[in-house]
Amino acid sequence: MDVKVVAARYTDRPKTDPAKRVFRVADHVVTKADKLGSSRMYVGDEFRATVNTLLPGQAQETHMHPETSHAWFIVSGTGEVEMENGKREPVGEGYFLVHPRNSVHGLYNTGSETLTYIALSLGA
Repeated sequence: MDVKVVAARYTDRPKTDPAKRVFRVADHVVTKADKLGSSRMYVGDEFRATVNTLLPGQAQETHMHPETSHAWFIVSGTGEVEMENGKREPVGEGYFLVHPRNSVHGLYNTGSETLTYIALSLGA
């Protein structure tokens, strides 16, 4: 199984105003016809939160990060998460997924509606 390694994250992203502490997920939903839609909801010194969307049939390429851990909160839609050795599990609204650094992960929208999830990222 080919797994893309994402060794570094963007370091030039502007930080969120530290006084802003309440966010509405729907304000950050972005869809793109050709790839994963992503919107930075919060960027701080300790973690980042993005809202990501996959249209029906779209996928987030299976990859891993040597320096970043993720927690995903599925907001809406259904799909399958891919992990090490091609293992896939169904996921949907209300699911919580954990991807420690160096773990393989990818997401596929297998449903008929937009799959939206929040990715909380720690590390580089």
